[in-house]
Amino acid sequence: MTWMTAAAEARSYRRMYILAAEIVSSEAAPGDLKRAARRVARALEDVVDKPIAEALVLARARARFSELVAALGEIEGGAKRPPPGRDNRTARRR
Repeated sequence: MTWMTAAAEARSYRRMYILAAEIVSSEAAPGDLKRAARRVARALEDVVDKPIAEALVLARARARFSELVAALGEIEGGAKRPPPGRDNRTARRR
């Protein structure tokens, strides 16, 4: 299973944390992806094993996870995506 697939299937904060921890410990992950994963892990490390957590902590973790998913998309999408700030409608067609 790829990290992008795992991210799409991560519906719980525990799964988000497990994925982030896996990316952090991976030798193959690039630095920017590891930084994004570290932010998710730090946001969740104190609450992942508790039955309840503050809404602000979970909202922050969800935002960090969205950043991680975006970083994964950039890596797996590669050159298929237009550069930031370019609109697909105005991109030159090949």
